[in-house]
Amino acid sequence: MPTFRQFFKIAAVVAAATIGSGVFALPYVIVRAGWLVVIFYFIAFIAVISAAHALYLKTLQSVGEKERLLGLSRKYLGTAGFWTGFIAIVIGLLLSFAAYLILGPQFVRLVFPAVPPAAALAVFWFIIAVPVFLGDGSAVNLEEFGIFLVSAVIIFVFISGHPLRAFLNVPPANLHYFFLPLGVVLFALAGWTGIEPAYDASFRKESVLSGKVKPKSGKSVWVAIAFGTVLAAALYFLFAMGILGSAPQVTTDTISGLANWPFWKRDIIAVVGLFAIWTVSVPLTRELRNALEKDLRWNSLFARFAIVGVPLAAVILGFNDFLAVVSVAGGLFLSTQYILIVFIGLRALAFSVAQKIFLAFTAAIFIFAAIYSIYGFVVK
Repeated sequence: MPTFRQFFKIAAVVAAATIGSGVFALPYVIVRAGWLVVIFYFIAFIAVISAAHALYLKTLQSVGEKERLLGLSRKYLGTAGFWTGFIAIVIGLLLSFAAYLILGPQFVRLVFPAVPPAAALAVFWFIIAVPVFLGDGSAVNLEEFGIFLVSAVIIFVFISGHPLRAFLNVPPANLHYFFLPLGVVLFALAGWTGIEPAYDASFRKESVLSGKVKPKSGKSVWVAIAFGTVLAAALYFLFAMGILGSAPQVTTDTISGLANWPFWKRDIIAVVGLFAIWTVSVPLTRELRNALEKDLRWNSLFARFAIVGVPLAAVILGFNDFLAVVSVAGGLFLSTQYILIVFIGLRALAFSVAQKIFLAFTAAIFIFAAIYSIYGFVVK
């Protein structure tokens, strides 16, 4: 059994890999779809995502983490699986970076309103580019500190934001927008990039998190990983209720509707935004580096400049609709990443018939999310 400290570290790493810019899309989808509908999506995705995370952890135990998700896609799913993985993982994670770049400059301008938009984009781009060139050990320490700070600020926003008013003013359900939260909630809760460092902390003799650690009970590690996802979901909902109870206007990105807030409160939101994106960008960066440098064998410097350069070019070229980017990144690309995790697990591990049926149901949910995302934001 892990100690409380070890349990918290694993949960914090997963939560840090989960909480990001998706928190700022939630208030809008709650207003449109209703708080009960969003709670339904949270419960459903906590269940299937936690199952996928447990499956991925078990797969890493089985293969000894000699390869990452993209390499495992090639090993177990062949050439088609590799290229599907390349599109889903590399392009999908770069799309997540683009979402951060769309939202991030607004945090800078909340604190410094006189800063021109281009300068704010440059400042924020530099902030999220730093983890790309950091070592894993330094980055993980920042993750743990970041999730602590983000949690404290979110709880403050909830307490000071008249959350009961939000429940009274927001309808419990609006079935016309029932599928609107699908991609957003999936984007918000997806945290598989934290499973690899959680594995490092639990089953490898040399952990990138804290040096030498003894292997721990697999079951207790799964509980810690699931707790990290539940913690992230709870913080998301507390933040959304705090915003809905106090913001004069709810917009698709939340930030642009806070112009009339007191300066000190806007500064707090800017802090939570910067740290939320910082903490989630660390494991995302780690996964992109591994995919490009280990699996594709790209030159390290070239790969890291591609990670920070491609999303910036996309935003400059006009790819800047925050809600659409978050929905497509979550509904299409993140769903496909989880589909790969399930299919790889089915190939790499042995399961009973009942377990295979459950995993097939889990995969079906992610497949539906991907198909609906294509219909809702590409075809429609």
